[in-house]
Amino acid sequence: MDVTERLGSGAAAVLAAFVESIADAIYAVDADGRVQFVNRAGLALLGYEDEAQLLGQPSHATIHHHRPDGTPFPEDECPLLAPRRTGQVVRVEEDWFIRADGAFVPVAYSSAPVPTADGRRGAVVVFQDVTERLAAQEALVRERAVRASRARIVEATLAERQRLGRDLHDGAQQRLVNIALGVQLAARTVEDAEAKALLDGALAETQAAIADLRELAAGLHPSVLTHRGLRGALESLTARAPVPVTLEVPDARFASTVEATAYFVAAEALANVAKHAGASEAHVRIAPGEDHTLVVEVTDDGRGGATVGGRTGSSGLSGLADRVAALDGALTVHSPPGGGTRLHAVLPL
Repeated sequence: MDVTERLGSGAAAVLAAFVESIADAIYAVDADGRVQFVNRAGLALLGYEDEAQLLGQPSHATIHHHRPDGTPFPEDECPLLAPRRTGQVVRVEEDWFIRADGAFVPVAYSSAPVPTADGRRGAVVVFQDVTERLAAQEALVRERAVRASRARIVEATLAERQRLGRDLHDGAQQRLVNIALGVQLAARTVEDAEAKALLDGALAETQAAIADLRELAAGLHPSVLTHRGLRGALESLTARAPVPVTLEVPDARFASTVEATAYFVAAEALANVAKHAGASEAHVRIAPGEDHTLVVEVTDDGRGGATVGGRTGSSGLSGLADRVAALDGALTVHSPPGGGTRLHAVLPL
């Protein structure tokens, strides 16, 4: 028993009401490709006010005769009407129909064959406007392009920091070490007290310059991070910290950009603890998080009051937020006055 028999004498009216209530556009053509039916949704999508404007019109010549680039669309290549010839259902995820005002509208559709009274085949087409879907896809493509570009910038910056660090260590720093050795040897052979005092002063200044260069190179990219990873680098960093720091850091290695970002997040947070927090201790925890991420958390028991804009006189947390965002990560700071500070960064792996 078909659907009309099950519905009884009111079948035609029920089916007509059903078709009109469907949100999708519906369009039917006869064996010659002329429009025989269009529902309200189809009229609205194609920009017509009355079905009389479409009924009896050649379908292809009315809504499908050109491509968006202006080139003609031959009717024998039209997938919309192909089921009349092949008897097969056609599904198209992206095509373009021409509205009454001549504008193109992106659509997805399914076209199925239907028998006609003369024994031939027509087609029924169900179609939807996919403007929003295409816009979302384009936005996603742009977002991915931005992410890829941002990742390239981060990687290039990291590589340049590493190069500058090596150049400082192997070039200027090494030359200063040689100068310091020469001055030290000269000071040992000089008997004049005034000259010896001058050489000793020059030696002290040279050694201070070496220390400054070492600190600068470590700020660019600590070599221990490259060779020993996050745990080794943070152990080296906190060994000389003015505030006791406990570490909970895995021995695992991660991508160099992630390791560098995690290190500088912890380093800047600990610098803020030492300068501004008035804390008696701090704790650094780094661990894998959900959805293939790395979590960096630095807590202290200080006075609180930190914001992403930085504590008074410091914009370090803003810089951290930018550094984390460059990897598509997120940085949050919880720092109620008098309640200590918890800095929480999530970095995609």
